[in-house]
Amino acid sequence: MHYSNIEAIAVPKFELYGERALLPDVLHCETIADRSSLHGWAIQPHRHERLHQFLHVAEGTAYVKLEDRETTLHGPGVVNVPAGAVHGFRFSPETRGTVVTVPVEALDATIGACPMLATPAVVACEPQLAELFAAVADEFAATRPARTQCLSAMATLIAARVAGGIAPEIGGGDGSPLLRRFEALIEAHYRSHWRVADYAAALKVSTTHLSRVCRAETGAGASRVIELRLMKEARRLLAYSAHPVGRIAVDLGFVDPAYFTRAFTRSAGMTPSAFRARVAEGPAQSHHR
Repeated sequence: MHYSNIEAIAVPKFELYGERALLPDVLHCETIADRSSLHGWAIQPHRHERLHQFLHVAEGTAYVKLEDRETTLHGPGVVNVPAGAVHGFRFSPETRGTVVTVPVEALDATIGACPMLATPAVVACEPQLAELFAAVADEFAATRPARTQCLSAMATLIAARVAGGIAPEIGGGDGSPLLRRFEALIEAHYRSHWRVADYAAALKVSTTHLSRVCRAETGAGASRVIELRLMKEARRLLAYSAHPVGRIAVDLGFVDPAYFTRAFTRSAGMTPSAFRARVAEGPAQSHHR
């Protein structure tokens, strides 16, 4: 099943899907059916600016959209949706599961220790993790003493368990502190087209050392890591905005749109216009897990 109706549009930003009010509790917990059954078991692509979500599919099938990738999840499994990540779902009717939504500030320490949580991912659900989701649902519905502290602790445990499932998939552990600082600088400056030398100077290391750490942690050199972040944003804008290619090129810091087209084609294997058309049509096949 594909999201063939996703043309180049602005991605809605919600607190919870369809709602724009601030999250009123330490976290939010609901069943998959609570919200998706009201929308034909489909949640259209959107994102949360300051919320991190964990979606547990206990039984049933979920067709998952994460950024520019689609996959099919046959429960049990868990979807990790970091703040800012574009995501959407289609569920088989009567899918059972739980959605836990946590303000990103509440997970700052955990994400700092487990940076892989910033990666949108689908992971296996071990019995202990399934029990944590059930415990959160039970505590969320209760009015027991220390409810806030219990929910906060369980959210941290869920995040840590999910991080453990993500790490093998992206080929890393906790990651290098230098790499995390490098990635933070990239977020701030990738539109300015900083060179590797600029980042190395800001980090007070040599370009050789920076590239060596990047290659050891990610399999790619520093320049490739920078390019991947820039092209990720290019794909996002092509897929989810109505801006013409020339405007997107300018937004991404390219002085010449033709240079952007060449850079994107070299990275993606197709022109920006061809990529946009392909997104509108839907991918040729889904990846099953």
